[in-house]
Amino acid sequence: MSVINQMLKDLDQRQSEQKGTANAAVSVTRKISARSMLLVIVAILVLNVLGIFSWQLYSENQQLKDQVLAVEAKSDANTTQPIVAHSNEKNTDEKNINPPPIIRSEPVREKALATTSIAKKEAMDKADNVAKQLSALSEKPVMLNSDSPAVSKLKAINQPESVVDLAQKKPVLDIVKLEDTDTKPSLTISRTQLTPQALAANKITEAEQAIERNDIIKAEALFEEVLLIMPEHETARKQLAALWYGKKSYQDAVNLLSQGIALAPQSEEMRLMTARIYYEQGQPRPAYNVLRPVNHSTSTELQALLANTAADLSEHGNAIVAYEKLIALEPHVGRWWLGSAVSLDSLGKFVLARDAYKQAIARNDLSNSAMQFARQRLIELGE
Repeated sequence: MSVINQMLKDLDQRQSEQKGTANAAVSVTRKISARSMLLVIVAILVLNVLGIFSWQLYSENQQLKDQVLAVEAKSDANTTQPIVAHSNEKNTDEKNINPPPIIRSEPVREKALATTSIAKKEAMDKADNVAKQLSALSEKPVMLNSDSPAVSKLKAINQPESVVDLAQKKPVLDIVKLEDTDTKPSLTISRTQLTPQALAANKITEAEQAIERNDIIKAEALFEEVLLIMPEHETARKQLAALWYGKKSYQDAVNLLSQGIALAPQSEEMRLMTARIYYEQGQPRPAYNVLRPVNHSTSTELQALLANTAADLSEHGNAIVAYEKLIALEPHVGRWWLGSAVSLDSLGKFVLARDAYKQAIARNDLSNSAMQFARQRLIELGE
């Protein structure tokens, strides 16, 4: 009996051990099943979160792409030459073909570059924000399979170059084609330096306008500037001398004209102006000396002043030569005949003087006093 009792006890013991083992196995199995379910639920939640986040990023990328295309379309609309569109384009896949080169004018090109730079900066900022958000999310200990679609999407989103390339794709293409064009419109601003002649002409014009406004001081300053640029400028010298003569600065005017004569010895006009100033100041000798080097002139004014100064200096021979030139130039003028008659009469050439008096009276253009003098001399000479 004891053996049987012992066996029963052993059996009871074994059964209780088997039950405990079974219970332990069941509890372990239950614990393992609960953990697996928890991991699966967590994985599903993470995948859902990543899917929603990926969809938001995709939507933002699409919006960014639309903005870039809108900016590009606006910049293309401002170009000076229209862009030729191909009529064979039917879907968006065919837009990957490189468009023909676009030739823009320089200001439009700069505007396109600036617009592209702004779009590029906005795209880079978006990419940086995405990268920061993803880096913050990646710090969470989430167990995912590296081959899962969610991880693939995450890798694709975590590359900012994709967003940047999307923003830069077509604008960069346009910029490259602009750089490759052979003809580049440009605006060149250069400063043209005036020649001394052109600068003097401008100042002469300004001086004449100043004279019309009665701004004599301004005109004098402009003429002096012309003479500093071109000392040989005869017009500026004569006009400045005339202004000084009008101000009764006779000696200054004479000095100015004398300098001009030294530069241009054959200038008849400057010599004539100088001789007139001398003659009006009661100085026939310097006037005669100034005119004598150009006594071959065909100017009636010069020859008349030369004859008068020679007669005043009692150089009647030179006076007769000057009057003969005047008679040759203007034979119808009676005072030239009268002047020649007086000089001939002074030299004792009475026959020639008598003929000259007759010619002077015959012209009938003398003043009353000159006419009476000529008739009186004819009577005295035996006519």
